[in-house]
Amino acid sequence: MLKIECVVCGALEENAYIVERDGQAGAFCIDPGDDYAALARALAGRSLEVICLTHAHYDHMLAAPGLIADTGAKLYASAKDIPALNDARLNLYNAAWSRLPAPQGLKALAYGETLTVCGVKLDVLPTPGHTPGGVCLYAKDEGVLFSGDTLFCAGYGRVDFPGSNAADMRQSLLKLFALPGETRVLPGHGEETTIARERARYQL
Repeated sequence: MLKIECVVCGALEENAYIVERDGQAGAFCIDPGDDYAALARALAGRSLEVICLTHAHYDHMLAAPGLIADTGAKLYASAKDIPALNDARLNLYNAAWSRLPAPQGLKALAYGETLTVCGVKLDVLPTPGHTPGGVCLYAKDEGVLFSGDTLFCAGYGRVDFPGSNAADMRQSLLKLFALPGETRVLPGHGEETTIARERARYQL
């Protein structure tokens, strides 16, 4: 069984997820946002093995440098988004909205089609639109989708940023809406939803 803890971070209230499996050592974190202190507290007593990014916008990765320095955790991102990790123009860093400094020196491993971490198999679903390399992480066996800023409860990611593309977003949403309706959707902002609930809102 998965244990999933959501830590809401920063002025933009991004959701960071700490995930572990009962009976398995270690935990991983998806999208560690703009609150290093809160994430460090939540991780106390756990071994952080891996950090996974759904996309390379600043608000979803500002705590990553500190957590990596503390733990030596590996960082994963989409190959198409890796150039944005340390580029403030591409990752949209905004000092006025941030507690933490812009990322510097981040080095990431590129995702393959799947990633198995801490006993959890994640299908890495390319979902460009919000960013060129956006992905959703699908724990199929548990029926859980970590959707980043691709799909929200009653919304989807903005497509007016550098590298965004509305046509790509449409195709990404169609891909997600093909998943089983009961799939839990844990988004990058806002409350949890399901594929069925979101699919019913749109005519694509």
